[in-house]
Amino acid sequence: IGMKEFYLKWHYRSRHESLIHFSNISFYKNKLNTFPSPSRDNKQNGLSLVQVKNGIYDRGGSQKNVPEAKMVAKAVFDHYKANPEKSLGIGTFSQAQQTAILDELEILRRNDLSLEHFFSDNREEPFFVKNLETIQGDERDMIFISVGYGRDLNGKITMNFGPLNKAGGERRLNVLVTRAREKMVVYSSIT
Repeated sequence: IGMKEFYLKWHYRSRHESLIHFSNISFYKNKLNTFPSPSRDNKQNGLSLVQVKNGIYDRGGSQKNVPEAKMVAKAVFDHYKANPEKSLGIGTFSQAQQTAILDELEILRRNDLSLEHFFSDNREEPFFVKNLETIQGDERDMIFISVGYGRDLNGKITMNFGPLNKAGGERRLNVLVTRAREKMVVYSSIT
């Protein structure tokens, strides 16, 4: 409509440079000023990948990756046992994977009530599981991302990544991967 385009110049949310690096390169033409991380080798902060070796994407059926969802749900419990003071949210690439994680969390919560208070909506920053279409505006100390997509039972990977393939998918991806203040862990059955 003839309006001048402006870029964001400073990134204020991430407390580790690796959390904004991808977006800076891919979306902001490397023009975003970021703050260097005091330590690149600090495993407590920054970006990391957990490869789910036994993940199977149910392409023709539920469109869920249950092994990946189980791993993420277990990681939520491990997180709250090790880092009870850190807020946590989960972002998924699809609604089906969001549902898969919520289902697995429900099973774990029924079997272990000791961490139930971490799932209360009355917390200052409540725990959430949202897909990339609904995560806008949310930020937490730690974010787990579940890709969900992967090889099917026949070992095939299709190039259909749901909302990411649609118009505006790149903007949704940018929003999803910039929600963490301190640490982001990506769970993926594919590399």
